[in-house]
Amino acid sequence: MAVGFIALEFHLWRNPQNVRWVWQIALGIIAIYEIVSLFYEAAYKLHQRDGITPAALWFPMVYLMAFNLLNRRQALRFSLVYLVLGLLAGATGMLMSPSINVTSINTALQFTFSNIAYLALLYMFAYLRRHYAQMHQMAHTDPLTNLINRRAMQQKLESELSQARRYNRPFALLLADLDHFKQINDTYGHSVGDQVLREVGGRLAQHLRESDSLARWGGEEFLILAPETNLQQAYLLAQRLLGAICESPISGVRVTLSLGVACYRQGDSIAALLSRADEAMYRAKAGGRNQIVLEEEIEDIVIPSHSTTPEL
Repeated sequence: MAVGFIALEFHLWRNPQNVRWVWQIALGIIAIYEIVSLFYEAAYKLHQRDGITPAALWFPMVYLMAFNLLNRRQALRFSLVYLVLGLLAGATGMLMSPSINVTSINTALQFTFSNIAYLALLYMFAYLRRHYAQMHQMAHTDPLTNLINRRAMQQKLESELSQARRYNRPFALLLADLDHFKQINDTYGHSVGDQVLREVGGRLAQHLRESDSLARWGGEEFLILAPETNLQQAYLLAQRLLGAICESPISGVRVTLSLGVACYRQGDSIAALLSRADEAMYRAKAGGRNQIVLEEEIEDIVIPSHSTTPEL
């Protein structure tokens, strides 16, 4: 087993991209070692004492490794084959043993049933974990746009606020609302309206930084969380997003945005920050739509139309 691991380590050093393959081979080596050890234990040691040696207690660890390295069905198939081969090796070893007594038989049965129980519990855990992950994704993802939803964004906002308070870091919120979206639904139908929402979400996501977060905040509203961003940087980001939406029609429909921008201030709550972004967005609506408005107490920078947006 040591020689095999050294060979795998050398291969991994030369081919780091094969790490998953190396782990699977290592799992196979450990499984073979445990099966051979079980045969030796049953053939030469089991009759000499009441119970098994501590080495045999490591046999179930292979199940745990399999369920961590493989998908659920692959792990189950591998573990079942491993268990059957292990039990066959143990039974063969017992037949070769000089003597078989009641204690040996009891130990073998306890070992068999405990391993079946380990395997069953691991499979149930993997099954529940998979469904929990699906439920978690459904609870935190907007089904139409596949963006995170309001609940997931609320969690990100709380985390970012905590970081901002602790390290005095800036961050910005950009609240974007589609202009005249009800008119789009009434004129072209809800299927076109849904496609517009999906495309708008996709275009916004393409023009964000990796550290930014985008959520469908509700209806035709989208919320962007921009960490480490001051008001001027948030304004430039808003320009880029506005240009991305206005550059070409979506499903044959010209779409525009009204954007409100607000930045974290010392002592802010999430509600206060959202309120300022929301107020700025409604001022953009009232000012003619298709424009960016910054939060109050800062000189407003308003862009009347995309045609006047300066190049970045």
